[in-house]
This record gives sequence, structure tokens and C-alpha cells, in this order.
Amino acid sequence: MRIAILGGAGEMGEWFARFFKENDCDVRIVDISDKTEAVAKRLGVEFLTTDVLKMKKGAIKKEFVDTDIMLLSVPIDVTGRVIEHMGQELRERSLLMDITSVKRMPMELMEKYTREGVEILGTHPLFGPSAKSMRGQPVIFVPLRKGPLYELIHEMFKRNGARIEFLTAEEHDEIMAVIQGLTHFILFSFGITLRKLDFDVERSRKFMSPMYAIVIDFVGRLLHQDPHLYAQIQTNFEMGKLHEAFLAVANRLYDLIAEGNVDEFMEELRLAKRHFGNTGRALIDSDRILEEKINLS
Repeated sequence: MRIAILGGAGEMGEWFARFFKENDCDVRIVDISDKTEAVAKRLGVEFLTTDVLKMKKGAIKKEFVDTDIMLLSVPIDVTGRVIEHMGQELRERSLLMDITSVKRMPMELMEKYTREGVEILGTHPLFGPSAKSMRGQPVIFVPLRKGPLYELIHEMFKRNGARIEFLTAEEHDEIMAVIQGLTHFILFSFGITLRKLDFDVERSRKFMSPMYAIVIDFVGRLLHQDPHLYAQIQTNFEMGKLHEAFLAVANRLYDLIAEGNVDEFMEELRLAKRHFGNTGRALIDSDRILEEKINLS
């Protein structure tokens, strides 16, 4: 099975190039980056260093006519243009798939700019390039046109231990706006606040219990990674109402504390606990994480 990965020199593109090669696929990475050749040599795969958006239509077909699967691993803000530019060149009985963090936009465009005989699979791997394998990792599947290549990808992911979940593009974006978008917004706000306060994070670690150390670690984990990706997530999901809701809650809690209104503050916590669900299980699960943190200290 031949696979061309657009954006294959990026971190996630390289991860999937390695994954597909380990699963006996014929892999080619395509990227505008100067490091494309070095990445390809490290992986032992073919490569093409080019800006696909500047390739003429005929040249595109010549370069990619032999691929069975085209995987898009490009930034969200160029995904649409890449699909529009490349989609119509894919041959019948090939598969176009993406790993974009948002799903509604790429799914609509993949359907619009490909032939009926081209299979379409939207995916969202909910892990980063530091993951050692796909085992136990959740991957969202948004299939649009299924066929033999889709079945091969589905079986390959399952064989490698992926936890595959199926959603529509609309469901995906609605859920991920909270799971990713809102969570990132809160943690980034925390990290930026630490900077504004000129708070000494490293010195404070000796005074942290494991729970607070883990929270700080997750803030650092996000800050360590690609700010462009996180900016794209915030601006491509429909985050406006979520941001407004979070800020309204933060301001209400601020007002209750400023007023010394302990009763209403506690009532807000009780209502949130009731809505949350099984907080007992959350306590047990987080205790396990805390014990691991202590053992590693």
C-alpha cells in the first residue's frame, strides 16, 4: 500500500510516516521544509521537497498518481487550500485522509474537491508526537466514503491497539471545542498568569503536593509545544460562547469571594459536583496518577 504524507517532515507527519513504514507500507513524505530530506533518510522513506500549493495541476498528477493513500498532516490554516489544490488530482479508488484537529471544514472540502470514486476518511489522533505507539491511544474516525482502503486503515489502527471512536464532523467539533479548546484556554490562561505575576515556577516546585505539580506539568507540556497549532485550535473551533461562559463563571466566583459570600460559593461547587457525575471514580483514578508521580520523585 503506497502512502504519500503531505507535511511528512512535521512532527506528526514524521510519526505517521514511521508508523506506516513499520506496518509494511511504501511511504513517501512531501513537505516544504528544508529538513524533509533529513527526515526521510532517518526513516528510510522516499521524499519530495516542494510546496504543493505552487505545483501546476499536471505536475501534481505526475507526482502523486501512484499513491493509494494521501494523508494530510498540514497546519489547519492551510488545510483547506491543500485539499482544494490536491483533491481533484487523486485517482479513482484512492483514499484521502487527514489528521486535522478540527473536522467540519476539512470533511466538507474533501467531499467537494474529490471524485466520487475517492474514499474519504477524517481522523483525529488524540495524542502527540511523543507517543511511543498507537496502543491505548484514542483516535476519532469520521468516515465519509468507505471502501477497501478505509477497511485496511481501520484494521491496521485496530491491530496496533488504537481506541477508535466514531463521530460526525459536527459532533467532533462540538465535543473537542470543550475537551481541547476550553481546556487549553484555561491552562494557557494559568501559564500566562504565572508570567504576569513573575511567579518562580521552578523554586515553587519544592512546595507543591503531587496534584499541583501535575497541573503545573500539564501547563508546561502545552507551553512546550507548537503555539501555532494551539492558536489555530482556538480560532477554528467555535470558541466564542465557551470563552464567554468560562469568563462569566470566573467573574462570578471572583465576585462571591470579594463579597465573602461563602454559602453561594459552596453552592456553586455542590452544583458543579452534581453535574460532573462520578467524582468518586475521578478521585480514585487521580489517586493512581498521584501515586505514580510520587514514585517517580
